[in-house]
Amino acid sequence: MRSQMLLTPGGVEITNRLARTLHDLCGYMTVKEVAEYYNLNWGTVKKAHERQLKKEFGDDDLNHSGYLAVDELTFGKYHKYLTVVIDFKTGRVLWVGKDRKTDTIRDFFLSMTEKQRKQVRAVAMDMWKPYIKAVKEYCPDADIVFDKYHIIASYHREVIDEIRRSELRKMSKDHPDYEIYKGMRYSLFKNPEKLKENEKEQLEKLLDINENISLAYILKDELKMVFRQDNSVDMLKYLTCLIGKMRASGLKPLKSFSRKLTKHWPGLITYARHRIHTSLLEGINNKIKEIKRSAFGFRDFNYFKLKIKFAFPGNKS
Repeated sequence: MRSQMLLTPGGVEITNRLARTLHDLCGYMTVKEVAEYYNLNWGTVKKAHERQLKKEFGDDDLNHSGYLAVDELTFGKYHKYLTVVIDFKTGRVLWVGKDRKTDTIRDFFLSMTEKQRKQVRAVAMDMWKPYIKAVKEYCPDADIVFDKYHIIASYHREVIDEIRRSELRKMSKDHPDYEIYKGMRYSLFKNPEKLKENEKEQLEKLLDINENISLAYILKDELKMVFRQDNSVDMLKYLTCLIGKMRASGLKPLKSFSRKLTKHWPGLITYARHRIHTSLLEGINNKIKEIKRSAFGFRDFNYFKLKIKFAFPGNKS
C-alpha cells in the first residue's frame, strides 16, 4: 500500500489517485483554491502537483519543427524579465529562462544537442542584440526574422508618438487644437477599422492640420506594405523606397528610424521566406503572468517553469 501513497510536507500521506486529481485540478484552479476545496495544506497540493509535473516535463524536450520564436516578458515595477522560447509551428513552450541577457538565451542553445541546433531554420525575434548575437553564434545557418509586430510597435513609439509630442510642445495649452494633439496618441496607433466614429473625426482633423504627423501616419501604412510582399526582392524594393522617403522627410524621428531599418534589413526581408513572428507569444505571456500569481513565481522558479510547460504543451502538427 505504501507504493500507492505520497508523503507530503509535515509527514502527511495521500493516495496517488488523490495526487493525480490534485494535479489535474491545478490546471484550472490555483493551488490555494484546490487546497481549500479539499481542506488540505497548500504545500501538500503543491508537492503533489509538482511531482506529477516533473514526471511529464522535468526533462527539457528541445526537439522542434525548425521554426522558433523568442521574446521577453516583463514582470511588475521591478522589471524582472523572462526569456521564453516556443516552437512556432506547434505553439509548445520549449524553454524559459530568467532575464533577457546574452547568457540567458545562450543557456537555451547550450541545452540543445548539436543536431537540434543545426535543425533550426529560422528564429523570430525583436531587434534585441543579445538574441541576435546568440542565434548567430550557435545557429549560424538559421535565418533571423525580425518580428513585424515589434517593428510596427517601435515605429508607433519612436516616430509617430515622438513627432506628435514634438508638435504638442510647440503649442500653448490654451491653443484650440491642444487637446486634439494630446488625446490622439492611441488613435494614431490603431488600425482604421478599429477606430470609433468620434476618433475617426478627430484623427482626420489632426492629419489635416499637421503635415508632419500626417506624413508619419502615411509612412506607417507603407511600412506595413513592406511585409505584404510575396518575395524578398519586392520586400527589399519597397523597403528601400520607404527608407529613402524617411531620409528625405527632414524629420529627426523618421531619419533615425530609417537608420534602424537600414542596419537590420536582412532580418526584415527574411519574413518573405518564412512568415514567422512572435505574436503567439503575446497570448502566452498573458497566461504566464496569471501562472506567476498562482505558482509562487520567482520564489520557486523550477515549479514556475513546470507550470508554464504544462499550460503550453503544443499541438501535434
